[in-house]
Amino acid sequence: MPKTNVLIVGLGEVGSALFELFKESGKFKVHGFDLDKEKMREITGTTKLPETVDVMHICYPCTKQETFVKVTIDYIKRINPQLTIIESTVPPLTTQKIYETTKSQIVHSPIRGMHQSLETMKRDIIFWSKYIGGVTKEAVETAKKHYEKLGLKVKILKSPAETELAKLFETTYRAWMIACFQEMHRISRRFNANFDEVVDMLADIHRLRLNKPIHYPDVIGGHCLIPNTELLLSVYDSEFLRLILASNEKRKEEIKDEAVKGEVEKVKRRADALQKELMSKMGKHSKT
Repeated sequence: MPKTNVLIVGLGEVGSALFELFKESGKFKVHGFDLDKEKMREITGTTKLPETVDVMHICYPCTKQETFVKVTIDYIKRINPQLTIIESTVPPLTTQKIYETTKSQIVHSPIRGMHQSLETMKRDIIFWSKYIGGVTKEAVETAKKHYEKLGLKVKILKSPAETELAKLFETTYRAWMIACFQEMHRISRRFNANFDEVVDMLADIHRLRLNKPIHYPDVIGGHCLIPNTELLLSVYDSEFLRLILASNEKRKEEIKDEAVKGEVEKVKRRADALQKELMSKMGKHSKT
């Protein structure tokens, strides 16, 4: 049985992790493409593209919907894959817009993983279910078999709009929770209250219920939280989203105060300790 010809377009943290997973499985003939030819040669061993492609994975970032749609349409016309899978975080209806122009088989299946290292990303891709939203049933079924061949768990949603929004909400929700902690910290300081002690009650609830650990009121950083909030705001006007961005900009100035920074670090240590405690308890529960 011939191996599936796979092309990964965009060899950053996501693309390079996918490239390695497909290659290590031994079930696919894997190719990669990146605008950075040196990176492409280092990862794939060549700068040539295959003549035919069964499945093309899109792994470059989206900063503007219009630009992403145009670039992806160009790749589909150039490569002519049997199936295109968009792994990128994109605004709602992006996949639909691409389909309306190309009429090609296409699905959206956003990557889920921590941007810490290549191995961390690979581990998370294997751990989390791969959600698929396709424009056609044929595309969805092909994508499902493709991921299951790699050994991934698969869940199918109604359309790309659901997967596009789910990925954006997953990150903006975390950004909002951190913004809430920023504001709670400001309020506590206003009344000269020890925020670490205030947080103790919140931590106690999470400790007993074994649910999501507390956040801490640092500047919102990372690869996704603020960029994805801005991406969603670019297609949906929301005062709620603007509050996240405004709070974070305010915190960037506040954190310059050594007293504020020290209080943030204290709650961060509490949050990290609680997370380790809960992970240990969850591990024990899963064994019983």
